[in-house]
Parts: sequence; C-alpha cells; structure tokens
Amino acid sequence: MRPFLINNNSTRVALLTEIISPYRIPVLNHLAAHPNIDLDVFFFSETEERRSWRIPWEKICFRYRVLPGILAAHRYQGGPIFFNPGIIWALKRGRFKTVVCFGYHHPTIWLALLWCRVTRTRVLLWSESTLQDNRSYRGIVEWLKRQLLQQFDSFVAAGTSQAGYLRHLGAHPEKIWIAPDAVDSDFFSSNSLIYRNKREETKQALNVEGLIVLYVGRLIDAKGIPELLDALGRVVMQNQATLFLVGDGPDRESYEQSCRARKLPVRFEGFRTQEELPLYYGVADVLVFPTHSDPWGLVLNEAMCSGLPVICSTAAGAAADLVRHGYNGFVYPPGQDEELSGHLLTLLADEQARNRMGSASREIIQAFSPQKMAEGFVEAVLGLRDESNAQHHK
Repeated sequence: MRPFLINNNSTRVALLTEIISPYRIPVLNHLAAHPNIDLDVFFFSETEERRSWRIPWEKICFRYRVLPGILAAHRYQGGPIFFNPGIIWALKRGRFKTVVCFGYHHPTIWLALLWCRVTRTRVLLWSESTLQDNRSYRGIVEWLKRQLLQQFDSFVAAGTSQAGYLRHLGAHPEKIWIAPDAVDSDFFSSNSLIYRNKREETKQALNVEGLIVLYVGRLIDAKGIPELLDALGRVVMQNQATLFLVGDGPDRESYEQSCRARKLPVRFEGFRTQEELPLYYGVADVLVFPTHSDPWGLVLNEAMCSGLPVICSTAAGAAADLVRHGYNGFVYPPGQDEELSGHLLTLLADEQARNRMGSASREIIQAFSPQKMAEGFVEAVLGLRDESNAQHHK
C-alpha cells in the first residue's frame, strides 16, 4: 500500500462493509485520496461463497482491515449475515468522527450503531434497497427498518429509487445524499473498445455468427432467466441471434437442459472475472438484465460504459437512473417475456438504433463514475450540498 499523508484538518472516517469487492476498490481509492477525508475501511470478510472473483490486492490504495468474525446466517438472495464483535474495539481505537455503514442487516452494523449512539459519534447509512426489490419485506420487518433508520444521523443512497425508499421508511429528505453507484468506468470503456474494434475477428475466435444478446450475472430464477429464454424463443424465429449467458449459479444445469430440449442458441460461458468481461461487452449487440430483484445492477453500468444499448426490468434498482426508455434502451415490468421479446426484436432489427442507443449509454454513464460516487460520500460526510444532490431531495 502507498504511504498515507494525513491532513490535520481532515475528518476521521470509518467505513464498514461486507467483503472486498473489486467493484468498490476504485471508489474507496478516490475517497481515501480526498484531502479532507482520513479513511479506514473495515471488511467483515475477505469474500463469501457466492463470489468467485479474484481480489486485486495490488489495486488497493486505502487503509483497511478484515475483521475476525463469524457467519451468523445465510440469506438466499441477499447473501450472508456477518457478526464481527471486534468492531467495537476497532471504533474505540480509531477515534472516528464519522462512521459509514453499508447496509443495516448485519449484527456487526448493529454493534457499531450502538457504539455510535453511546459515544455520540455521527453515523451514516449507505443503502441500495428500493421499493421494487423483493427483499424489501413488508409487515414487522418494515416496521423494524423504520425504527432502525431513526438511529442514523444521515443517509447515502445509491440513486433515485434508493433515496425514495429511504424517504418511504421515514428518512428526512434533507438528510439524504446521493452517491451514484459506479464501476471502474475507464477500465470497461477502454478495454471493451479493444474487442469492438476487432469484433468480427473476436466472433470468429468464439465461433459465433449473427447477433449477440448478452446477459451477465447469476444463473437463478430470481434474475429472470426463464423469461429471457422464453423471449429468445420468439426472437430466433425472426433473427439469427445467440444468447451468451455469462455467469454461474445453482440453476445452470436446468437451464442447459431446457435449452437443449428447445434447441435454443444459447452459450453458457460460466463465471468470468472482471478482467475477462470486456471481451463479451465488446462483441455483444445488446445487454439484457431481466431481474426480478436487484438493489442496483452494476452490469448495466459496465455495459453502458462499453457502449451497449440495454434492456432491463423495472425491478433493477439502477433502472430509474440509467435507462431512459427509447433513448439508450428499454425498461419493462419484470416477468413480462412478451414485452421483453418485443424490445429485443426492435433492437436486433435496427443496427442504427443500436448504435444510437449505445452512444447514448456512453453519454449517460459519464455521470456515474467512481469519482462521482466518492464525491457523494464526501459531501455526505462533510454535510455539503451540490445541485445534483439537491435535486434528489425533491
């Protein structure tokens, strides 16, 4: 790690989050580099069983510590629940002025929140949840969320839908900041362009002809794969198109059997690392994200950085911010395979529309960079406002 130059006037900040995600490293690097932020990041675990990515240790340029702890429970869609009792000692030793908590369902977060209340330390909640997310339960759970949110001083939302959900749970609009969710924009933009410039050669190497529809993510029903396959069945009657499923999951075998039985042109590419994904974005014609439940959907960011038109369900937390219907892609209600197939047919039949919408994707995603996301956190920590954050309050 690089040496850290501490500004005596900087704010001591502890950021608490689950695992070391390659997607968050650029954001945390920018946040740590800010002259008014003295950052320590505490991870609850290096990784978890759903993740097969390689951790790029060499890219980490911020102070961090992986806390010892236990896996308290599993959640089917939402992932594991961590308990790290050492967070109390870490916060006490660090003498932090502000604590930022990614999420609120971990016992580790509850301990940190208790510590902040006792010591009168300012504590912020960063949230990706939306009203459309199937994990936004009703009844007693919603009531408990409302009670928990009252203990936080301020909030950081990933986007418009996330800010709306915080307001729904009782968060005061003036206490909500936006830190637009982001990936390493420069990496996906520049590396996908390499493959797009030699697209035919790359398609020959992949042994594929015709148009390519791309999905990147877990292979489970909750991501809308069954409807995607149904939609593909209608599409291939009119277009020579191949669906690339990039990812893995417990339902993969059943999907493979279904595709063989129906003779669908589907390529199961398996899990691919972040470094391998630009190849697929570079040769694809359109990205489809048919999820039933997703707090954001960073694959939309990746595809848009790569200049692709996108089709996604309204259940994607990013849909409200990233996809402008008819401009850079299409949105549709989750589970509506006929509507999905209609949007696919529209794009696959019109190369000019694909190119125009792909350019629009590049234009839109410029406002969703790691730098912008880090700036949102800085504004929340320091209590600043700019015009973009002010607009999200209304």
